[in-house]
Amino acid sequence: MNILLAINAAAGTGNTLALGRNLAEILRKRLGHEYHVKLHRAEGHEAIRNSAWAFARRHPEDAVIIAGGGGGTLRAVIEGVGIEKPIKNLRLGALRMGSGNVIARQLGVANDPVEGVEELAAQLLRKAVAQCCVIGCDLLNDNKPTRTVYGATLGGFGLFGRVPQALEEYHADHPKLHRFTAKSVGIERLTNVEYGLCLAGLCSRAAWNPQTLPEIEVKQGNHTESFRMLAGALMNFPLGALPFQPGLKVEDLALSLHLIPYHSRLQALSLVPRAKALAKEARIFRITDDTPVTLRVVNGERMPFFIDEDPLEAAQLTLRVAGSLPFIPGKNYQPN
Repeated sequence: MNILLAINAAAGTGNTLALGRNLAEILRKRLGHEYHVKLHRAEGHEAIRNSAWAFARRHPEDAVIIAGGGGGTLRAVIEGVGIEKPIKNLRLGALRMGSGNVIARQLGVANDPVEGVEELAAQLLRKAVAQCCVIGCDLLNDNKPTRTVYGATLGGFGLFGRVPQALEEYHADHPKLHRFTAKSVGIERLTNVEYGLCLAGLCSRAAWNPQTLPEIEVKQGNHTESFRMLAGALMNFPLGALPFQPGLKVEDLALSLHLIPYHSRLQALSLVPRAKALAKEARIFRITDDTPVTLRVVNGERMPFFIDEDPLEAAQLTLRVAGSLPFIPGKNYQPN
């Protein structure tokens, strides 16, 4: 069996070559000679995507790809292997080596990457698998299809959708402060704090100038409605940091889209402290294989949003269930 350990050197506060070699050696020792482990450490999502694409096509019968990074790194692996025509016997793994690590946490993978890779090796030998729903997002700009992106964790819209881009810019401007704080309090905890503080700042701006919020048309089947959007999330399982309750687990072939319409400046200011109350005002759309949802910006401008931590923008996008992929769960994973 062929295994690719794809480590994003830029994920989190950085992942060293020495750590990558250590993780690869653990896999070799735990799995034995029947498993051929290749380490590829690259900088950024595009390089990880290309590496996963090449590896999956080189080994179309028995590829295992373990992503060492966060949600964006895992999304790059998913796009690399492809979901429309998945290869035989493919299995994916996720280590908690980025900032959010949401899918790895959901699958019960240990926080420490050394312990996590030990778990994944043991679960590989047990042939443990969890089928995870994959998000499909078709982008349209200037009335022309541009591309399709995929994810496994989360989509963010409205004010929530602007947070990753703002944090990327902040981290680029203050890299030493970010690394120091992440090492002091833990990167996953810091990420939750940063998201809250950044969202609070964006809420203040929106309250000052509500015209910056996108006016959207939402269409699902024969149903269409329009409203100015304050914030929203696309989910396929519950997340403790978010106030929305999707009523789904990661194995379900369905997604839950929650969009909060804008009503007043006071509502915008209270989004963070009154998140659970305002979540009850959300329009909820259940997305299944045959019921996609299309969001269109009414004035034709591009709307910022994110899929699995990666900032994107589009004048129109269609959210759908793209299928499922088999993941290697951690030892603490509780199946649906």
